[in-house]
Amino acid sequence: MKQVFPAVSVALNRTLLAGLIAVSPVLINNALSVVAPSVQLSVAHAQVTAKNKYAGAQQRKFPNVTESFGKKITEAANFLQPQDESVKPDPRKAMQLLNQMEANSAKANPYEKVLLHQYMGYAYLGVENYAKAIESFNKMLALSPNMPLATESSTIRIVGQLYSQLDNPKKALETLLKWTDFADKLKPEDSYMFATLYYQLDDSKNALLNINEAVKVQEAAGKVPAESWYILQRGLYFDKEDYKGGLVVLEKLIKHYPKAQYWKQLSQVYRVLDRTNDALHAMETCYLMGGLTTERDLVNLAYSFLEAETPYKAAKVLRKGIYTDKVIEPTAKNLKTLADALRLAQNAKESLVEYERAATKSTDGELIIGLAQAYLANDKFKDASKWGRDALRKGGIKRVDYANLTVAQAEFELKNYDEAIKFFREAGKDARSSKVAAQWIAFCEREKKKQELANQD
Repeated sequence: MKQVFPAVSVALNRTLLAGLIAVSPVLINNALSVVAPSVQLSVAHAQVTAKNKYAGAQQRKFPNVTESFGKKITEAANFLQPQDESVKPDPRKAMQLLNQMEANSAKANPYEKVLLHQYMGYAYLGVENYAKAIESFNKMLALSPNMPLATESSTIRIVGQLYSQLDNPKKALETLLKWTDFADKLKPEDSYMFATLYYQLDDSKNALLNINEAVKVQEAAGKVPAESWYILQRGLYFDKEDYKGGLVVLEKLIKHYPKAQYWKQLSQVYRVLDRTNDALHAMETCYLMGGLTTERDLVNLAYSFLEAETPYKAAKVLRKGIYTDKVIEPTAKNLKTLADALRLAQNAKESLVEYERAATKSTDGELIIGLAQAYLANDKFKDASKWGRDALRKGGIKRVDYANLTVAQAEFELKNYDEAIKFFREAGKDARSSKVAAQWIAFCEREKKKQELANQD
């Protein structure tokens, strides 16, 4: 069963009890209206609207209560909500009194019975016995129309809320649908409440209809919907893979409730919509807000920076993650990625240090050839040749022709022309490097002849 928000709380109980009025023979046949705060509840089937079936209905008539009954029910009300604020409510004493009254209620008129069940329901709310509270309120409602319309309406709503608290959203919906018969208008909070119950009952279509109504009316009034409203609305759009609709909601969440997690979600949605640059910017914002804390996220961000040809930022993320925050493990692969980023950022010296660290932790030729290329870029030709050969021996290289070219160029710079030619020829076996290898071989042969002539002199 999906849970969105608790329907009834201790705070709600206090609010309900606070709504009780002192009962006297003079006031007793006035409407006893208890208005509960807006709670996350809902109804079933389509966008819920206020039915207002009783608009213009003739005022109900029901018996007055006797003076003796009025005094006792007032006493029970005082136990539930003491007049003296320094005195704590005592719902159990109220129950004892109400039980005694019910035991002697054979001659009670229908409205007196309504009040007995109503106050007993409040007493059960006071001890958080929601099942018994529902039982009492339903007994009360069974005596309709012997009560004011406002009392019947508010009690039906309370019962619906209690069913939700007892993890019975289906019954909550059925009950709250009845409540809409009395309502002349639904507030945005009511539409949200209905959306949550639809959601709990896996009715995403109708949940979306009602949350959209809640958000629309709230925004039209110039108010910002609660964060939970946007969260539900966003989730429902994503559930049906309407990423454009969800994106609109997510952007509102970021505007009104800026959090790193929303920027991360925004990045994911942008990727789904093939908005790669926007995805990277959103993820970078999430990072700057401290929202990326796992190795996976940080490394993925670094790769994204490399794909976007911003290696300096990739190196910065990796270096901080490895050496400062110690979130990224200094594995051979991660160190090589850092080294690659530094090399692409034209920081050859630091790149070399990281390649060396990576190479000491790896037997992977692909990683080691990166070290060889770094040595070559730093004019360390002997090391470049040494590590390039080592990479070729260990294998696993994606572009063997590049590895051979690296060794060949290092040997050329060392004026070992025969070795250089040998490796250029190996590189030339790959069609992708055949042309450049042939040019280098021709150049090597010319340089070799020059060297031989110089040696003869």
